[in-house]
Amino acid sequence: MSDLGRGMKTRARRDIAQPLALVMVIFCCIHAAPAIASPWGQESGALFISSRSEYFRANSTFPSTEGIGATQRFERLESNTYAEFGLTRDILVGAKAVYGSSGIANGSGVQSATGFSEFEGFVQRRLWQGANSVGAIRLAGAAPTRFNTGVRSGLRSDGADAEIRFLYGRNLITRPVKIFNTTELGYRRRFGDAADQIRLDALIGVETTSRFLMIVETFSTLSIRNENFGGADFDVFKIQPSVVMHFNPHWSLQAGLTHEAAGRGLDLGNTFFIGLWTSF
Repeated sequence: MSDLGRGMKTRARRDIAQPLALVMVIFCCIHAAPAIASPWGQESGALFISSRSEYFRANSTFPSTEGIGATQRFERLESNTYAEFGLTRDILVGAKAVYGSSGIANGSGVQSATGFSEFEGFVQRRLWQGANSVGAIRLAGAAPTRFNTGVRSGLRSDGADAEIRFLYGRNLITRPVKIFNTTELGYRRRFGDAADQIRLDALIGVETTSRFLMIVETFSTLSIRNENFGGADFDVFKIQPSVVMHFNPHWSLQAGLTHEAAGRGLDLGNTFFIGLWTSF
């Protein structure tokens, strides 16, 4: 690699690392986070905040000028902050903001971008709650940003999104360990050129002791394929195992991996994350 190429790569990594380090310090000092979003919601007046740091990496091969495959690497560092507040016993409001830096390196050089990639707000209403099950409906809206998803072009959106989502949760057993699951089904309307999506998420949690919780989640995104010319159109299936350690009723630590197991229309990769949960 030439000195120029090494210099570009070093500057790009510095551009990615410095803003993220600042964001991680700010969010970890100000916040710590909640329980995972679920159909159970929060009690009236309860506040949950989640602050998570993520590192994503994907490799892909593309044709080079020499007629052989060349490899490019995409990396993204993000801070994902999520909050939800119980307005009443049955109504929950919340928001999410994602700030990050991303870069892509190939034979032509390095591209990088930094900024807020996602803003989303929602309101959720609990429809019913029985002894072991609960159902809810959620309406959400997402605003586009200048940064959007950085240089991972397959995910870019040029318009606002609106989503309706139905959530169902159930406690499967409570002894000798607690096992519960949730299922969420949503339709996301995308008002720009990107295709609308059907989203199906599922979770199973096993609370082995009062201090440890093991979680396995799946996230499925299916494109309706109604995009305009040049709009994002992709399918992806993700698996996310994680472990949560509860320090006390108000503070918890989560660490895990998100693996993009299958997809269409984008390069697949892995995300490593660590996050704090807190409640007030």
